[in-house]
Amino acid sequence: MKKLELLVSSILAGLLIGVSGAIYLGSGKIPFGAVLFSVALFTICTRGMALFTGRVGYLITRNDRMVCIGELLVIWLGNLVGCAATALAVAYAKPAYREMACELTARKLSESPVQIFLLGVMCGLLMYIAVDHFRTWQGDFGRFVGILLCVPAFIIAGFEHVVADMFYLMLGVQQGMIGKIIVFLLVCSLGNACGAWLIPLWDKLRMRQG
Repeated sequence: MKKLELLVSSILAGLLIGVSGAIYLGSGKIPFGAVLFSVALFTICTRGMALFTGRVGYLITRNDRMVCIGELLVIWLGNLVGCAATALAVAYAKPAYREMACELTARKLSESPVQIFLLGVMCGLLMYIAVDHFRTWQGDFGRFVGILLCVPAFIIAGFEHVVADMFYLMLGVQQGMIGKIIVFLLVCSLGNACGAWLIPLWDKLRMRQG
């Protein structure tokens, strides 16, 4: 995928995550709202769009890792742009959602870096399971089971998904928060990546022992 195409794809993925985040806020954050959040990943997977948390786990299995790291940086930035654009639109069209996001942002920024990292690890693991199940499962309906289970699971459990958090934090940002938000997103990204690497690393270790 060329860099411009990759950037556009990642911006669209960020927009979709932002839209699903708005759906979740509008649902009153009930469990059914967590299920509806899956709409974004359904579309991202079926359309082959670029989502950081859906791609970072495959860094372990790539031979051209430096190229992959460059792609992941483009995807991360594109996801951020897409989420920021959605946050601006939602803040204008649905001011009540911004109020909810402000409360959510304050709570998230009160977490320590260790908490953010660990919650990111658990989310990254679930995201890898969801995406890899979609990629490898044979059969139409079965491909979506991982998404339908793992996405609501990480939301209900309160795990941290860096791209979803890009949307919530950009929607709920207030004066003096930018530095904390940057640190939060970087730590969460590392946590998501480490969680997504657990199963591929286990697979590599098992293959060597076999």
